[in-house]
Amino acid sequence: MSVLALGQYFGRVPQRWAADSVALSPVIHDQPRVNVAHAHEAAFVTVMLDGEYRETAALRSFSFERFTALYHPPGIEHQDFIGAPGVRLLLFEFQPALLEGVDDKRSEFRSLRDLSGSRAAWDLLALYRTAADIEPLDFESRALQLIGTIAPLARSAPRDVPSAQRARDYLHENFRRPVSMTELARAASVHPVYLGQTFHRHFGETVGDYVKRLRVRSAAEQLSVSDLPLAEIAFEHGFCDQSHFHRVFKRFAGVTPAQFRREFS
Repeated sequence: MSVLALGQYFGRVPQRWAADSVALSPVIHDQPRVNVAHAHEAAFVTVMLDGEYRETAALRSFSFERFTALYHPPGIEHQDFIGAPGVRLLLFEFQPALLEGVDDKRSEFRSLRDLSGSRAAWDLLALYRTAADIEPLDFESRALQLIGTIAPLARSAPRDVPSAQRARDYLHENFRRPVSMTELARAASVHPVYLGQTFHRHFGETVGDYVKRLRVRSAAEQLSVSDLPLAEIAFEHGFCDQSHFHRVFKRFAGVTPAQFRREFS
């Protein structure tokens, strides 16, 4: 197994911003390939920008859609699979001691965590959009603030709870339409009250907020690749109307759907 230092990666890196123990860079793979199994000395977050990409890590397989974000603990072995169109990723690396420094409980950050649609993922995209135009001190301060946002999300997950995982899988398949807690609990084979408590304890947020994150991430992908009217995108992703879409999208992504489209289309 190869062990990579901060900043090393299998791919082309056209730009790189760094400050002490933090680095941000887009990574481009132009050709299909399968990288050898490797690990990074640093903790890192990858955000999918476009292309075809799959990863195996910790006996799990992850297929990345656009704006999928995944936290990787330091030293975890993983393998990358690049599809025929190639791939463009955003890589945010940092020394794990930075996470421990902002966590009062000194938790161990050893678990892969899906950050897709979280505020941390959108803040990372915002930092990338502006990195070329800001002063080094501004970059470093925003990067460190971002780590403070990632820390509570990256804590080791509670022990595996099959009912919570079943509920999560059901939501990923049905988030575009209205889903009740009764329906979700039936799919997870548990009582609705127990599910609400278990889901929040396991994933760190309510079922409602989790669904909104899924809708915002999926809507962001459609905003970046299509010219569909905002009202149509809102309807397709389960929002009541365009105004509701605007409010929820801005709450999670930090910008309006129209602003996001201008920057990422």
